[in-house]
Amino acid sequence: MWRSVVVLFVLSASCSGLELQSEESTLLNHLSAVVPHGKRLKLKVENLNHPALRWRFNGRPVSEKCEVAIAQSSSTLSCPDMDWSDAGLYEYEAIAADGRREIVLAVDVKVAECTEELAAKQQQQKVEQRVERVQEECFCSGITDRCRKAANLFRNQIVTNVSESDMVDLKISSDTVEESWSEDSEQESWTYYSLPSSQVGNLLKSYGGFFDFPTNDDGIDEDGPDVILKGKYYTLVHHNRRELLSSEVSRSKIEMTEDDWRQLNGEVVTKSVFMTVLGNVKAFYVKCHQFRLAEPQLMVLDSADWMDRGLGVVTTVEECECRAGYKGMSCESCSRGYYRRHAVGVQGICVSIREKWESLKASHSLKHKYA
Repeated sequence: MWRSVVVLFVLSASCSGLELQSEESTLLNHLSAVVPHGKRLKLKVENLNHPALRWRFNGRPVSEKCEVAIAQSSSTLSCPDMDWSDAGLYEYEAIAADGRREIVLAVDVKVAECTEELAAKQQQQKVEQRVERVQEECFCSGITDRCRKAANLFRNQIVTNVSESDMVDLKISSDTVEESWSEDSEQESWTYYSLPSSQVGNLLKSYGGFFDFPTNDDGIDEDGPDVILKGKYYTLVHHNRRELLSSEVSRSKIEMTEDDWRQLNGEVVTKSVFMTVLGNVKAFYVKCHQFRLAEPQLMVLDSADWMDRGLGVVTTVEECECRAGYKGMSCESCSRGYYRRHAVGVQGICVSIREKWESLKASHSLKHKYA
C-alpha cells in the first residue's frame, strides 16, 4: 500500500527542520523537499503492512547519525544537523512476503541556507497547527479543558542498567498480565525485566519522549510484547517491528505516545487511556533477551524537569489550570486537605476532607435528633 505525504513544521527555531508524515494513498510518493542547513530532517511512515522494511539513502543504508524509531504500525527516521553531504534521495523500501520490493516513500532532499521567506512560511504553519490542536491535546485528568504546553521544561533521562532490574515470568492473556510463581502452570509464560521504582509511578513528564532499550540482535520476532506498561485500570503493550537496518539491531527506541502502544486485546490506545496509565504506572516490563554482556545494557526513559542538562527543550508536556483540590501538571494529584474518591470515573475525584467531615457530623446529628 502506497502513502501520501503532508508537510509539518514542528521546531521552534526561526528556520526549522522538516517533518514529513505519511497517510494512506494509491499514489507513488516521490517528493522534493528543502531542509535548512544545520536543521533536522524527520520522515514518518504509518499504517505499515509489510513484513520487512528499511530506510535507504541514495540506495545505501542511512547515515549512522540518523535515528530510527520503530512503532507498532509506523517507522520514523530522524536526521539531526543536516549537512550539505546529507542531500540526496531518502527512500523507505518495503519487502513483501513474496520477495517483491516496493518504495513506500521517496523524498529528494536538498539542503539550503535559511531564508526569510522559508522561515516566515514555517512560522505561519506552526501557528495554525498550534491553534487547531491546543484543545484536543488537553488531558488534565478529565478535570478541565484549559491547558497549555508547559514552559521552561528541559529533557531529562532516567537511566537503568539491566542488572538493576528483577527477572520475572509473566502470564499474558487478552485481558490480564500476571507474574507467574508456579512452574507447574499449563499457561505459557515469558521472561521479562521488571524495571525498578525509578521508572514506575507518575511518568506523565515522559509523554512525547522516547524509551530506549536493548533488544535481541538475531532478527527473530518472538511471541509476546516487547514492552508492557501496567496501570491500575489498563495494561498497554508494544510490539517491535523487525527492521532491516543492518545485519544487527541491538537497541530499539519507541515513542511514549498513544500511537506506539495497544491494549492487551489489540484495541487502539486513546490519549486519555495512555495518560491515565502514565499517571500511575504500577509495573514496567521489558522482554528479557540474551544480551551481549561485553556491552553496557542500559534502559533510558526520557522525562522532563526544570534543570537544563543540555539535552534540549521539552514541548510535549501539558500544564493544566486545575480546579480547587487538584494539583500536578495534569491535575493528577489531590491537594493537601483532599482525598481521592474512586467511585466516580477512572481517575476518581478529589474530595475536601473538611467538607466530608462536616457532612458526616451533620448526618450523625440528624440521626440522633430523630432517633
